[in-house]
Amino acid sequence: MTANIKEKKPKYRLNPNGEFIIENYNFSAPFASFFPGIAGKYGIPMWLFYVNRGQAIASFGTKDKDHSILEFFPANKSWQFTPLQGFRTFIKIHTGKKFSFYEPFHNGFANAGFSLINRMSISSYDLKLRETNITLGMEVCVEYFTIPSDSYAALARIVTIKNTGKSDKDIEVLDGLPQIVPFGTSNLFLKKLGRTIEAWMTVKNLEKGVPYYKLDVDPVDRPEVLHIKEGNFFLGFHYESGRPKVITPIVDPETIFGPVTDFSSPFKFLAAGNFRYPKEQLIKSRMPAGFSLLKMRLPGGAEKTFYALIGYMRNQEILNSSVPGIIKPEYLAAKRRENKSIIEGLQRDIATESGLREFDLYARQTYLDNIMRGGYPLLFKSDSKTSVFYLYSRKHGDLERDYNKFHL
Repeated sequence: MTANIKEKKPKYRLNPNGEFIIENYNFSAPFASFFPGIAGKYGIPMWLFYVNRGQAIASFGTKDKDHSILEFFPANKSWQFTPLQGFRTFIKIHTGKKFSFYEPFHNGFANAGFSLINRMSISSYDLKLRETNITLGMEVCVEYFTIPSDSYAALARIVTIKNTGKSDKDIEVLDGLPQIVPFGTSNLFLKKLGRTIEAWMTVKNLEKGVPYYKLDVDPVDRPEVLHIKEGNFFLGFHYESGRPKVITPIVDPETIFGPVTDFSSPFKFLAAGNFRYPKEQLIKSRMPAGFSLLKMRLPGGAEKTFYALIGYMRNQEILNSSVPGIIKPEYLAAKRRENKSIIEGLQRDIATESGLREFDLYARQTYLDNIMRGGYPLLFKSDSKTSVFYLYSRKHGDLERDYNKFHL
């Protein structure tokens, strides 16, 4: 491979849909932002922070830092860690007994020989990434949004891989997170007792194809034993001939990365000519992962889409009973539309049409930001009085205000 290390100039623009577009975002000045964390009147909100590095998602979870699913780090650490500890996609394209390796949206040396173009599309309610590998004739798209109005909280991730060339491509794909924090692991344990807390970590439900990450008991020093029922989960699936199929994920990072403990390279994935789902995995006493493995032949011009939900459930029984409904073809599409509708419905109060489109969009966004700080008033009238409840209000926080003990 011939190195082709060149800094690319970022470009910024608004598209006709009002999305803010950053071309070559990995080379733009680093910034940090967040999703609104609004799941409708009856949903479970999720906090989520993103940066313009790697595959963007820096950390997310429910309630506060003590309920993270992807560990919270401040902005400067997130710019460093997100390309390695955030979402990763590893692709092998086979040609006979040889293969080409490609990791989309990554500035690592493995991609130095490729001609790449990528962009980030930001809206008030979702985030999209797209990268074109001109050298290999491939395009990869990723879309993120959170699930509203349901009995659980989750981040939805939709990945589409397209063969932009003319000939067939035989492809192996690993896609997911190198680390998923089991429920019950507080921020204190992650930051100060990260090795010790691993002894409490376990992965349940793998036999059902949807791992459930949790601590068995509360690790706080107390006389009584408090068992934990709540958990975080990873649900990966795709469609074959229109029918949903759950992808049992790999949860032991060592089976993918081997001795490369910084996650910079998927050593075992690369070392295997034909990587297979591991026969054995360590599911206790190690910070677990969540990776979907797919193998496919893509004809020229064809594409393949697969899905993942990573989130929180109240117990394992609710998780298993919810899966059949979640993987129905229309479920995610409906939740994506509903998420957009909820956010745009709130912004409609301040609909502005001036001579400057940028100002109109700014008014909508700053209004949404203030709802997140002060809440959205709902009036409840009775015979004697009127009460006000401020929906969606929370203690605020972001990656650059790492001192805030935010609370949704």
